[in-house]
Amino acid sequence: MMEIRLAEHCGFCFGVKRAVTLASDALEKYGRVAVMGDLVHNKKVMEKLRKRGLVYVRDLEEAAGMPLLLQAHGTAPLLIEKARKMGLKVIDATCPLVSEIHRSALELESEGRQVIVIGDRDHDEVRGIVSRLHDACVISHAPDIGEHCDIKPKCGVVIQSTQQFENVREILPILLTKSHDCRIINTICEPTRRNQKEVRELAKSNDCVLVIGDAASANSTRLFTLLQSMNPNSYRISGVEEIDSNWFRGCKTLGITAGASTPDELIDEVLQYVKSLDGDKKK
Repeated sequence: MMEIRLAEHCGFCFGVKRAVTLASDALEKYGRVAVMGDLVHNKKVMEKLRKRGLVYVRDLEEAAGMPLLLQAHGTAPLLIEKARKMGLKVIDATCPLVSEIHRSALELESEGRQVIVIGDRDHDEVRGIVSRLHDACVISHAPDIGEHCDIKPKCGVVIQSTQQFENVREILPILLTKSHDCRIINTICEPTRRNQKEVRELAKSNDCVLVIGDAASANSTRLFTLLQSMNPNSYRISGVEEIDSNWFRGCKTLGITAGASTPDELIDEVLQYVKSLDGDKKK
């Protein structure tokens, strides 16, 4: 019999839960609501909201007559300003912890520092941070230093909320050798810190591990990358349809966690499915 161990903290983080609640309330009130890009990075969640009336738009003109819901990962100030000038009702679903990063980055810039953002260059959250700054530099990995970013003597650092500690640890020592005055604000959010700690424990204490999360979710991808580096019998799935029962051959303990954009019902669905597989083995 395979023992299944679910991480204590997994699934929707505070910011995602808040964004989905705001979307649900807005759809209940207005019927149709516009959003530019993904509200949260989970296709199954977004599909449910689309069926209720959430409308993807490519530009603000397509949002005419509808409220505009801002992404949880943050939105460029110029776009928000333009929406308000057009008379659109703006519903701010930005995660409060992401908004705190915006404030920290602006504080560093006000001190006359070159702001360095450690994060994924093409991620919505990083784009949102950079859009608020005049002289920002994005470092995704240590080799980016020098190649994509010339470090100035006076700089400041903020970090994408879902960054992996290992990546940040590789980058910071190099930054400190390049700068004479570097102020670092650790903006990795508490849910990410907690989840990464739990994932390390899951990797060490289980034969196999599953991460439930959308491929577009940076948070889920990082959890999976961390798991694989510690336990080769680790797998990322977006739903039960991707599970291969062969993964669990000889597996006595299975750890399960989920990314911050993964809803509870999807976690429950995977749990029940895996339990049914184990039940089939005993027949």
